[in-house]
Amino acid sequence: MTRRITLEPLTQDAFAPFGDVVDPPAPGERVSLSATLRAFDGATQPSLSFTCAAPWALPLQATAMERHNRSSQCFAPMDVARWVVMVAPDAGGKPDAAAIRAFLVRGDQAVNYHVGTWHHPLRALDRPGRFAVLMWTTGVKADDEEWSNLPEPVSIEAA
Repeated sequence: MTRRITLEPLTQDAFAPFGDVVDPPAPGERVSLSATLRAFDGATQPSLSFTCAAPWALPLQATAMERHNRSSQCFAPMDVARWVVMVAPDAGGKPDAAAIRAFLVRGDQAVNYHVGTWHHPLRALDRPGRFAVLMWTTGVKADDEEWSNLPEPVSIEAA
């Protein structure tokens, strides 16, 4: 059986349990994530990468999620239309499948996942999307990311 969830608009209040939403600053203003960019337990090497995500169409199918227990992870769009973020709280070392949420993200919004937030891999909509990604690593992939299969597939659908 497949569980169906509907995309929600991304707001800071709705996303707060999972991380930060960075809306574009007003002219002359600056937004800083210094309080929530974090690294722990040997993740001392900063990693700033750039990626071009292939476009996907709705509905999206999700069967697994990942998390980073030693680092926050920030996705800053460089050239993207819309994109999707799917997150879940932790439940005993696995994503809480009953509490999965999916958000429709505007192309001018960045997202910073808090340390340990379960999330689905990046999915751009409409056209390819270019992103800058900031996190910290230990240099050992198995220590830096953890994957978990979902108990049933999740279909992410438009509102």
